Amino acid sequence: MLIHSLSRRTFLVQCASLPLIGCSIKPLAPLVTVPVVAPNTRVFRAPQVGQSWQYTKINQFNSEPIEIIEETIASIDLGQVSIVRRSQKGQILGNELHTPWGQVLADSDWDFNQTYTNPIPMFLDLNVINTANRIQTNYQVGSSSYRLPIMVNIRQYGWERVVIPSGEFIALRIEKLIRFQHNDPIRMESFRVDRYWFVPEIGRWVVRDTDGRYFYNSARRRIDGREDYLRYELTSWTQPELKK
Repeated sequence: MLIHSLSRRTFLVQCASLPLIGCSIKPLAPLVTVPVVAPNTRVFRAPQVGQSWQYTKINQFNSEPIEIIEETIASIDLGQVSIVRRSQKGQILGNELHTPWGQVLADSDWDFNQTYTNPIPMFLDLNVINTANRIQTNYQVGSSSYRLPIMVNIRQYGWERVVIPSGEFIALRIEKLIRFQHNDPIRMESFRVDRYWFVPEIGRWVVRDTDGRYFYNSARRRIDGREDYLRYELTSWTQPELKK
């Protein structure tokens, strides 16, 4: 699904000329966070088969929940961790692969599943804040053997208190600015922002915002495009029962 670019100012101007009922759509409010001192312990939760995280996927343009997504560790084999992602209706959305844990080799959260030549870290050194790194690699879509360039600038900011309906968390804010060549050849200068609040003890993020922009030419005219503008909020998380 493609959503074409519409600036906030343009949206508000257009709404002013419409009946009141036509402007009942409310964009999702920005996440409010409070900076905090780094916690004493920062242990990244080790993966176990059966661990799961459940998220509400929300359309940030109109604040409407889209679906519930459950992500479950399905296997751990020779250091490679496979996470199966399913919708609330049981539809498999694709796998996420880590090699090793915390280094993402395949990501199924975008419009097309991506497999990277070199893994992209979920986070940097947990003991360091205000740090950054750049990953330049290639990716493949689905079963295609064709490789496309991608560059990811990762910035790890600091620790923040995040409050969402499922609870209050102390999380590390991480932002990825992504430039890449899209596999759809008409898309030019594709750019994404992936911003999330990561909690080491949970082993995953509790809030994630994603956005993307690009342009294409039509009849000698540049048309700006925008990908889905989404937020994911953690609703629950589990781990296997300890063996007796």
